Amino acid sequence: MIVVFVVTAYSVMGGLWSVTLTDAVQWVLIVLGLLVAIPFTIHYGGGWDAIMAKVPEEKLSVSEGIGWKTIISLTIMYIASFAVGQETVQRFYAARDEATARVGSLLAGGAYLVFAFIPPVLGVLAYGLAQNGQLDVALIETEGTRYVLPVLAEAVLPSWLTGLVFAALISATLSSADSDLLAAGSIFSNDIYSRYLRKGADDREILKTTRLTMVAIAGLSMIVALTNTKSIVAILMFSFTLRAGGAFIPYVVGHYWRRASGAGCLASIFAGSVTVILAEHGMISSFGFGPILPDLTASAVTYVLFSRLFPSPADPNK
Repeated sequence: MIVVFVVTAYSVMGGLWSVTLTDAVQWVLIVLGLLVAIPFTIHYGGGWDAIMAKVPEEKLSVSEGIGWKTIISLTIMYIASFAVGQETVQRFYAARDEATARVGSLLAGGAYLVFAFIPPVLGVLAYGLAQNGQLDVALIETEGTRYVLPVLAEAVLPSWLTGLVFAALISATLSSADSDLLAAGSIFSNDIYSRYLRKGADDREILKTTRLTMVAIAGLSMIVALTNTKSIVAILMFSFTLRAGGAFIPYVVGHYWRRASGAGCLASIFAGSVTVILAEHGMISSFGFGPILPDLTASAVTYVLFSRLFPSPADPNK
């Protein structure tokens, strides 16, 4: 795990993500901190067998609880969403060359794949400690399962290590947030404001508009977060699905399909986004797979249909 992460960090700093040493330190602290939490938890609970004695077998099942349909839909959603996320895309374009982007992506994906197993293991261990009466679950019962990690860390980790891990988690979250804010500001100022609202705006005016947009969106995001403290995960899931359903098909397919047109892209984004909202409110059936499948289907069909009906003037196959 450590070797994979070090290689990934080297590739990242070699040009894929244009990150600073601070970024690398953040992820080292997160991965190592959570990884180290496993032996600390096992020791605190008196050994693996003692902790697992009251853990039902279904808690160790891969699909028990949410089912395979949900697992498949979440996998598709995360792949589609993060493939078009600004925090990822901007690092692709910052790559030194194509090989760096390709290799770095594979290494980073591998590191994340390994890292994904750490939180579930900690969750199972925390459940065992709770069943054995070794973990105070009052806060978890009151505030929800999102407090499992803080409660567990406070109980089993030294205070200095707990501080470092959560400081790194917060810092990494802020790092992604600033990328998304910059994306929102740049998209509005360059693709909407200077193109339709204020044609001929100079660089200084565009920069000012970008900053104001970022402040406005940050304020709105803060209001949404503060007024939905018990459903922040649901909000994130909806946001990821909306981003994937609207942007994945036109962005990814547009790199390879020469007959793609601007009309097709806009129609695809609109159709995918509307379908997300309708599916989220149960107005469109997803057959148990979640909103992402009807979203991507509507986006793809609309993309192809409108690209053929309204081809771009520069289309060589017109």
